[in-house]
Amino acid sequence: MLYGLHRQPPNNVALPKNHFRKTQNAYPPLSTHYLLPSTNYLLPFTHHPMPPDLPLSNKITAILQTFSPQELKQFKKWLQSPFHNEQAVLPQLFGLLYAELKKQGRIASGKEQLWKKLHIGQPYSDVRFRRYCSDLTRQAEAFLSYQTYTANPMNPALDLLQALANRKLKPLYNATFDNTQQLQTHPQPQSAQTLHHQYRLQLMRHQLKQGAGRQGNWDILGNALERLDEYYIAEKLKYYCNWLNYKMVLQPEQERSFWFTDHLITYLAQQPPPQLPPLIAVYLAIAATLTHPEQHDNYTHLKKLLQQHAHLFDHNEAWTMYGYAQNFCIRQINSGNNTYLTELFELYADALQRGLIFTDGQLSPWHYKNMVVVALRLKAYNWAQQFIEEYRHRLPARFAQTAYIYNKAKLHFHKAEYGKVIELLREVAYQDVFYELDSKAMLLKTYYETEETEALLSLLASFRIFLRRKKGISEQHRTNYLNLVRFTEKLLALPAAANKDATDRLAAQLQKTRRVADANWLREKLEELSKPPIKPR
Repeated sequence: MLYGLHRQPPNNVALPKNHFRKTQNAYPPLSTHYLLPSTNYLLPFTHHPMPPDLPLSNKITAILQTFSPQELKQFKKWLQSPFHNEQAVLPQLFGLLYAELKKQGRIASGKEQLWKKLHIGQPYSDVRFRRYCSDLTRQAEAFLSYQTYTANPMNPALDLLQALANRKLKPLYNATFDNTQQLQTHPQPQSAQTLHHQYRLQLMRHQLKQGAGRQGNWDILGNALERLDEYYIAEKLKYYCNWLNYKMVLQPEQERSFWFTDHLITYLAQQPPPQLPPLIAVYLAIAATLTHPEQHDNYTHLKKLLQQHAHLFDHNEAWTMYGYAQNFCIRQINSGNNTYLTELFELYADALQRGLIFTDGQLSPWHYKNMVVVALRLKAYNWAQQFIEEYRHRLPARFAQTAYIYNKAKLHFHKAEYGKVIELLREVAYQDVFYELDSKAMLLKTYYETEETEALLSLLASFRIFLRRKKGISEQHRTNYLNLVRFTEKLLALPAAANKDATDRLAAQLQKTRRVADANWLREKLEELSKPPIKPR
């Protein structure tokens, strides 16, 4: 095993530093850039959206079923305002949809059912009803746009200032400027948008002070330019890091470079760290881990910055930053540096403690799965068991039962409690193809470990058919799992006391095959077969 435990994990989620000690045996590497429990397949850390739990019959259904109860009430008022809507039928149609959403959380009625309630006794007109839905969709989109715009009070405040300046309403401008400046004193997450707001406010102040003295106005304009520089650099680094991440995953043949960005990063790296705004400092550190992954001090510096400044950023920005750090750890593990398993675990635990891992209060079933995997790789079985139970209620309802049973079975598999694995996996009703594939792979390994040869042969045959017929599986995943089936069959064909030449030949084939699910497990089984049997005394 790679790690043993000095002591049992504590009852709370975050484990202390140096909780694990390293042993001499190295665990085979994972696949690159991503982490999945049994298959080691790759899921992009920051680009794997949760499938929507929506019957997508039309656009308006899709939009309304994402509205919170508060948003539904606000949209009702929006439609009732003649400033936004003059069609009497739209509030009526929304009222019918709203009633269904309140009662059962979804819209089940068909078009003709809704028409009968809107126009009693009139024959159904598909053209008119589709126009109603189209108009209601446009209203919902306008409402969402308004909601997004007004979510940050600086947006309407700055635009009001600009409108007053354009109309030369100086008395009103002065009072509004003071109110807008007061908004800047309220605590708000650091982001490129915040920097842009600061730049715009300084520019408005410059307009306000025109003719009031050259020295003062010169200073104000200088402040505006500083904020503009910070905004541009923060956005530039943010998307440059995103581009580097894509490059690392896609490994394109064509090389591209950005002359100005390279010079900008060189300049920033020469500045004393305390002089850089935290947002820029973090993205600069992320870029360093992506461009020079062999320099481990870059990761240490990034981790330190996240610990110091993560609370300053909004939820999504901070979680994305942690994603870059986690991907660095995964790449190190993949290259054989297994000390980063503990680092990866600590990043997950820190994100969990800060609440960053949750989206709208829910825990993604894939993050739930990945945290269990890392804990099991570290043999932190008590921690994994507590986490599985404690956070099952934070999973989306659609995936909760599947994710809970699968991860519980995974824990039992690592503890060699194979009977419980089989019992649990029989209960799973799959809502996600990745969980279904992983469950079949786990069952395959369980049958092998328990020497249930007939059950294993039957599963291998049905698994192959499933992989060839199941829609929605990418060719990469299909190839990976088909190779798992193929190598397991070859493993079964080896005699119990296989000679080392036979196992070495199969191991060489496995090594040459790029895409194999659970390649680590297959290597372990080959190593076990290659060892000479222990002779009785």
